[in-house]
Amino acid sequence: MKPITGLFLGAGASYEAGMPLVWELTSEIKNWLTPEKLRDFSAGWRAQGTGPSKAVIEDFVSILARPEMHYEALLGYLETQFMRFNNTLRQEYHGFYSWLIEMVYYILYYRQINNRAFLDKHLPRFDGIRALTDVSTPLWVFSLNHDVVVETIAARLSIPLHTGFSTKIIRLPRRNSMGQKIGEIHAETLTQDQLDNKAMFYPNPLQSGIYLMKIHGALDIFTFNDGKDLLKLLPEGSDTYGYIEALRAANEDLVHPLPGAPNGKAKATNEIAYADEAGEMQFLRRSLLSGAYKFSVRSQQVLPKSMLKHFQTNLNFVTNLICIGYGFGDLHINAIIREWLEFTPDRRLEIVNPSIEGVPSFLLQLSPQVTLTKNDTSDFLDQRSGTVRTWREQLEKRIAASLRRRGQPRAAQDMNAFVRKSLEESTALLAKKLSELPHVDGQPNLAALGDPNEVANRWAAEAKMDEEEFLKALLDHLERTENG
Repeated sequence: MKPITGLFLGAGASYEAGMPLVWELTSEIKNWLTPEKLRDFSAGWRAQGTGPSKAVIEDFVSILARPEMHYEALLGYLETQFMRFNNTLRQEYHGFYSWLIEMVYYILYYRQINNRAFLDKHLPRFDGIRALTDVSTPLWVFSLNHDVVVETIAARLSIPLHTGFSTKIIRLPRRNSMGQKIGEIHAETLTQDQLDNKAMFYPNPLQSGIYLMKIHGALDIFTFNDGKDLLKLLPEGSDTYGYIEALRAANEDLVHPLPGAPNGKAKATNEIAYADEAGEMQFLRRSLLSGAYKFSVRSQQVLPKSMLKHFQTNLNFVTNLICIGYGFGDLHINAIIREWLEFTPDRRLEIVNPSIEGVPSFLLQLSPQVTLTKNDTSDFLDQRSGTVRTWREQLEKRIAASLRRRGQPRAAQDMNAFVRKSLEESTALLAKKLSELPHVDGQPNLAALGDPNEVANRWAAEAKMDEEEFLKALLDHLERTENG
C-alpha cells in the first residue's frame, strides 16, 4: 500500500497567515476586556434585566487578572463553575461562557476577513504545500484551527478540496436591512444520523487533493435544524478569497429584521438569527470548540461529539503524520495520536515547531518513530518543495515576525524610534559634511560647495540606502530592541 501523508495543524500553522497564537489572542482579549469595561457591561446588562449577576462578574474578574490564565483557561474556568452549581448560577456561568466564546469568534472573524492585504503578501509562503500532494492519493489535513486558511491556500493553488460533508446543499437567503432578499449563500451539510452512525463523505476510492477535517469547529461551520445537523459554507465564487467572502456574507447578510432592535435585526448570543425563505426565524449556532472540556462527557458543546470519532477513524488512513504548530496541549487529541502511532512500527510522526526541544513526554516510548524539525511553517514547506527565498523575502519575513512578537503598541513605538534614529543619523551626516568645508571667519564657506542642486543630489545619494539596506538596518534595530 502506498504511504499516505497527513498534516495535523495547530495554531502555529496559521500564524504566518496572520492568525493569532494562544497568548497573542489572550493579550488582545485582556487588553479589550478590562475589569472596568466588564463591570460597565454588567451594569448595562442588569439595567436591561439580563446578563450574569454581580457575583459571577466579580468572580470572573478575579480570574481575568491572573497572568497565567490564557483565553482557553478562562473559558475552562467558566465551564468548571457551570458544572459546580445546580441553581441559577449554573445558567449564569453558561450564558457568560457563550458570550465570551462569541467574542473569541468575532476577534478571529475580523482578523480573517480584514486580512486581504496581508494575505496577498504572505499567502505565497504556503505554496510549498503542493509538494506534499500526490496525483493518486489525498493529503489529509486535520486542523484544530478555526480559520479558513487551508481552504484559501487550496483555492489559490487550485488544489481539489474535500471536507467530508455530503453533496446535499442548503441555500440560505441573503437579505438587506429591510429584509429584502438579495441573493443566496450555499453550504454543504451533514445530518446528525450521518455523523453519529455513518462515515463522513470523503471520496473513496481515494482521490488527489486535500481531505480537510476541522476537529474543533470553525468560523465557517455551524449547526442548524435545532442544533442537530452541521453545515459548512461553500465559497462565494472561485477565486482565492471565495471562502473568506462566504464567511463575510454569512455574518453580515443572514439577518432577521427586527424594528427597534440594535442595528434593526434580531440578535442571539453565539448564534446567527436569520429569516428563511418563508420569513420564519431560524438559527445557525457557531461551532467554535474552546475551553477545558472539549469532547468531555460533562461538556455541553455545540459541535457534535461524534466528530472526535471521525478524526480517530480517518487518521488511520495516514501513514506519515506531520504535526505543524501544535503544542500538544489537548489531552483528547494526544491520546488519539499516541494510539495511532502505537498500532504499527511503520507509522511515522514528524513534529514541526521552531521551539521544539524534545519528544513530548507522552510519546517517549515511541521515540524511534518520531522526528523533530525545528522550523516554522513556511520554512518547512519551502524545504520540502525545494523553494529558495530571496534575501529580501527572508528579511521581510524576519521583520514581520519581530514586529508581531511585540504586539501592536510596542511595534508602533519601535518603528517610530527607528524613524527618529534614521533622521538623527541623516542630520549628523549633514553636519559632518558641513564641518569638512573650508571655513571663513569661523563659518563654513558655502560658496565652496559649487552648484547647490548638484551638491544636494550628491549628498542625498550618499545618505540614501537601497531597499535591502533599509530593511537590514530596520531588522538590526528591531533585534537590538526586542528584549529591551
